[in-house]
Amino acid sequence: MKILVTRPQPEADKTARRLVAMGHEVVIEPMLHFQPLSLCGGVAGDAKAIAVTSAKAIEALVFNDLVSSLQQLPVFCVGDATAKAAEFAGFHRVMRAHGDVDSLAKLIVESHLKGPFFYPAAVDRSGDLAGRLMQQGVACRMVETYQMVAAAKLSQITRDQLQAGGVDCALFYSARTVQAFLNVSNLEKTIVFLNSMKALCVSKRVAEHAASFGEVLVAKTPSEESLFELLTSLQG
Repeated sequence: MKILVTRPQPEADKTARRLVAMGHEVVIEPMLHFQPLSLCGGVAGDAKAIAVTSAKAIEALVFNDLVSSLQQLPVFCVGDATAKAAEFAGFHRVMRAHGDVDSLAKLIVESHLKGPFFYPAAVDRSGDLAGRLMQQGVACRMVETYQMVAAAKLSQITRDQLQAGGVDCALFYSARTVQAFLNVSNLEKTIVFLNSMKALCVSKRVAEHAASFGEVLVAKTPSEESLFELLTSLQG
């Protein structure tokens, strides 16, 4: 199958390598681009732990050279990919939730740590982790540390592939990615070609934004492994 990968870099390349190893053809078209914000050294305040909902937040801390001052704090991560990024960056005590904000909030509450938690967040957020924690009596300091800038256009290669009907399906890992892709497709008048494609979405929330596709499939769990299981079922 020919698969459109819309993740930001460098995750897009990692996903593409896995897909190629599985025998697929890949078109890479990142819809969001990482842009870290400048942070001061004391941004975490008197935090007793860190809550992270994306590996990009870890990248922002690395960019600002803050890991060494924070690495002894426990880090509660939304899922495996974020946890691996935290460990690779040098954090020593890393806990994993099950891939979404709900499970992360539950993990933090069940830890019985009252905080304050330092939550390095994106400018555009899909959930309210800080609000959920505060409702449970857990102090949380949310700080915007990075933004994901939406792509303004498609590459010529992707445009040609879409117009030729050469793409079988697209993988989507976030609602903002779907929205960015559809916005660009509208502008470039390629949206009409999406009704012959499948959208494979990491969650129901992401799938809600993918109605322009011919078929929308949702992973059983919010993970890349589950997305790949969908691909395998399509082949089988």
